Amino acid sequence: MKEFKELLREGKVEKRTPDFAEAESLLQQAKERLNDLVTLPLNEQNASFRFESAYESLREALQSFLAKRGYKPYSHEAIISFALEEKILSEKESRIADRYREIRNDINYRATKVTVEETKEIIHFVKNIIPHLKEIFHQK
Repeated sequence: MKEFKELLREGKVEKRTPDFAEAESLLQQAKERLNDLVTLPLNEQNASFRFESAYESLREALQSFLAKRGYKPYSHEAIISFALEEKILSEKESRIADRYREIRNDINYRATKVTVEETKEIIHFVKNIIPHLKEIFHQK
């Protein structure tokens, strides 16, 4: 994964005025998306869609930190890179998030299917990390 400053130079992130309202909204939407997701049935036919939704919840929660700091990301890699650099995610968590990013790209751009087990794994990860991200969000 590239360093955040490199992605900034490449134009994959733009510096802007911090937007606290957007940041709060993104974090709230991430929570609501996850709450909705866990109420939905999960099977082989919809596993890829549920995986995407879990990933979106993670992305929104992480992107809230960028909005709060005045950055507009144009790549999901930049979001994860920022989270690692700012110690919002640990090295291990960022590797896991980046792997989910790649799987989500395969779903969206190559019509790759994921299993129910893979989807359960990301949902479990996101359910555990969002409360932690919410706590960090209000500290930083």
